[in-house]
Amino acid sequence: MTYDSLLLDHDGVVVTLGDTAALVEAAHTSLQDAGIENPPDDVVDTLSISVADDELREICERYGLDPDRLWQHRDDRVEEALRAETTAGRKAPYDDVDVLGGLPVPMGIVSNNQTRIVEFVLEHYDLRDHFGTIHARSPTRESLTRKKPRPTFLNDAMTDLSVSNPLYVGDSESDVIAGKRAGLDVAFLRRNHNTDTSLAVEPTYEVSGLDEVSALVTGSA
Repeated sequence: MTYDSLLLDHDGVVVTLGDTAALVEAAHTSLQDAGIENPPDDVVDTLSISVADDELREICERYGLDPDRLWQHRDDRVEEALRAETTAGRKAPYDDVDVLGGLPVPMGIVSNNQTRIVEFVLEHYDLRDHFGTIHARSPTRESLTRKKPRPTFLNDAMTDLSVSNPLYVGDSESDVIAGKRAGLDVAFLRRNHNTDTSLAVEPTYEVSGLDEVSALVTGSA
C-alpha cells in the first residue's frame, strides 16, 4: 500500500502521556474553582481524562453548575498542568520521533487534547515544523462533540493537507474507530502504557514504534 501522507495522534504516539496525578489535581482544582470545596474522588476522576459531554452534564446537574463554565475551568487547569509537565521535561517526545523528520510525505496531528497544549508541546521540543496541520480541541464544551472516535478531525486534516490516502497512527481504540470511520488504514501503536490493551475493532497494522510506521509509509516494510 502506498500512502500519500501520515496522520498521527499526539499523546501516547508522538509525546508521552501527561502524568495522571497532575491531571487529577487539575480536575480537583477546577471543581474548586467552580465552587465545590471538597469534590469527591469519583467526580474528580471523571473530570480528569477522556470526559464525555453527558458525564460533564451529570456532574453539573448534581451540583447545580453551568457546564460551559465548569468545562472552561477544567480545560484551563489542565492546560496549566500539562505546560508545567512539558517544561519540566516529564511530558516529552518518544525516542523514535526523530524518524519522522526524514519522511517524504506531508504529516498532521489529530488529537483529542487541546490545540493550545499540542502546539505548546511541539513548539517546546522544536517539532512543530514537522506537521503541516494540527486538528485538536478548542477549550470549549462544544469541542467535546468533535472528539474521536468521530472522524471530524481526521477529515479536516486531510482537507488541510490536500491528501486522500493517509496512514493514521493511534494508541487507543477510539483512534482505530475514528480511522475506520474516515475510511483510512490505521496503525495501532503499542507503547508501555497500552501494551496489554485489548481492542474490539481490528486495526490495519499493529506496530511497536515509529520506525515501523516509517517503513509502512515509505513502502520498505
